[in-house]
Amino acid sequence: MPPPIDIKRFEQLKAVGDLPSPRGVAIAIIRLTQSADVSMAELARVIKSDPAFVGRLIKAANGLVAENRRAVVSVQEALMVLGLPAVRTLALGFSLLSNYRKGACEGFDYGRFWSSSLLMALSMQALVQRVRVVPADEAFSLGLLARVGELALATLYPADFSRLLKEVARSPQLRQLDLEQTAFAMTHCELGAAMLIDWGVPTQLVNPVLCFERPELADFAEGSREAGLVQCLVLSRAIAQLCLAPESEQARLMPAMLQLAGRLGLPRGDFVSLCERIAREWSEWGKLLQIGTARAPAFGNLCAADETESEPAASAADPTMTQPGSDMPVLIVAGDASERAHMRVLLEESGFSVHEQADYTQAIESAIDVQPCLLLVDWSGENCGASLVRALRTTRFGRTLHILALLDADDDGLLEEAAAAGADDFILRPIRPAALAVRLRAGRRTVTLQRELEREREELRHFAAELSISNRRLQEAAMTDALTGIPNRRFAIDRIQMEWAAAARHSRPLSVMLVDLDGFKEINDAHGHDVGDIALRQISATLRGALRAQDVICRTGGDEFLVICPDTDLSAALGCAERLRSAAHDMPIDTGGPRVRLTVSVGVAMREPSMANADALIKLADRGAFLAKERGRNCVMSAQVVHATS
Repeated sequence: MPPPIDIKRFEQLKAVGDLPSPRGVAIAIIRLTQSADVSMAELARVIKSDPAFVGRLIKAANGLVAENRRAVVSVQEALMVLGLPAVRTLALGFSLLSNYRKGACEGFDYGRFWSSSLLMALSMQALVQRVRVVPADEAFSLGLLARVGELALATLYPADFSRLLKEVARSPQLRQLDLEQTAFAMTHCELGAAMLIDWGVPTQLVNPVLCFERPELADFAEGSREAGLVQCLVLSRAIAQLCLAPESEQARLMPAMLQLAGRLGLPRGDFVSLCERIAREWSEWGKLLQIGTARAPAFGNLCAADETESEPAASAADPTMTQPGSDMPVLIVAGDASERAHMRVLLEESGFSVHEQADYTQAIESAIDVQPCLLLVDWSGENCGASLVRALRTTRFGRTLHILALLDADDDGLLEEAAAAGADDFILRPIRPAALAVRLRAGRRTVTLQRELEREREELRHFAAELSISNRRLQEAAMTDALTGIPNRRFAIDRIQMEWAAAARHSRPLSVMLVDLDGFKEINDAHGHDVGDIALRQISATLRGALRAQDVICRTGGDEFLVICPDTDLSAALGCAERLRSAAHDMPIDTGGPRVRLTVSVGVAMREPSMANADALIKLADRGAFLAKERGRNCVMSAQVVHATS
């Protein structure tokens, strides 16, 4: 299973931060689609008030109809094709796109983010129509929002996230997720998944989103819907990366993408046709949404090139064909072209991949592009060897770079200057091949040891990540009721304290419900605890299903539940409690044997400024539950209402 989401951390971000959220008509659409008795006519009327969303909705619906069917031309037809869950998620995604096209995070490319998200949406829709793991309308929305956590981090922490992205760009070997965990105590995958759950997206769809950027953590059963979704998301991300990559990079990315398609059982020809269709739709959707799109790659040519090069590539992978040191690029920075040529010959004879730069002002950019393991830099005359080395040593990759200073004479002053700047070794002119070979062997040995050390560090980081996941799972287990699968009393205590503090700090309403099962002891006594356990699991699921997305239900005792309702006044809480009572009353319990029914008595209370703490609020709700029992059970009561009317 994927790593659990740190809900407490998410609630902290939600309470104090400005998370991306839908606005305007999208909110009305989302609320309507969450209502059990919404009519299509009422929903269509709200949708028609936003002409932009009408166009997008009809476009999305037409992407799902068969080619030989009449095109969708009205909102009502689109609603019938898509269904309410998909309409809700599309409204959410398109609202975010409209309202978060730009922001304060300088290092975050908002245009590229949305173009990539659109590509993922179209790729997911096309892929699931072949592998059929989820409905295509759900897949489109899932692809569009799969990386919304990055947008959230850019919104919440614009300066810090910008610095983090620049650090990743400078040092590609760094893992963005690891840096995010250190900087924000939550990765964009975890944050995005928590946001999707908060918006009502089913957990079965969210779990693949949580781990598709680290598929090695996905432990779904072979052939399961979640496993198929992870594969589709990984391939969709690869398609988006290739479409947005420079033309010179596309051929390099194609083989891995074809391999991913093969795992999904897609023949090359079919996959190329699918990619070409995605590219066409990308251009059409880009115009509709006013999102920048690039020229579509020539997928057929890229696929043909991969087939042509596959055999030589396999030969090149043979270790016996690899020259020693060929995986260690070297950068020469020197103004004299003849000297650079001489050193190139000596280095290539030793098996190094050689790159040159004559301009010292461009040397740092060359070093960032090449990412060399060794650097030979001329330290003579007016050249700026010292400033170049100092600048490189401030970068992450530059700290592990092995640097040789090329000196005119064995001068103690120059040696001290080179050492102070950060050079590791030196070589004197005229360059003797034997002397250079000794220096290169020393440099290669140092680089090899550094790489081994980095591998060991990566293994430790991986072990630490696994340990962190295990700890989170243990923590989640400690906070979950084993029988019903909902949060337990320990979680309830922590959560009510957090919500109490947030309500007091921001002067927001906070209500709670105490739910007591009527006649549960009699079921246990008459039919045994096994029947009682079945009834308890089913009534727990019913209660949870009757609550709103923001409400939290916890089992605090054998037949007692606490419901925490943030941002909810007493009137709204009473309405929610009545809906909960009605759901329990109407639910037949299937035990596979004796027929039993359960009702609930609910006490409701709202936080008042005079209350000392959360315990006082819970006691007041408990008083309401007691009054409900006295009144005859199967009802909702609030001591605050009784007191106000007495």
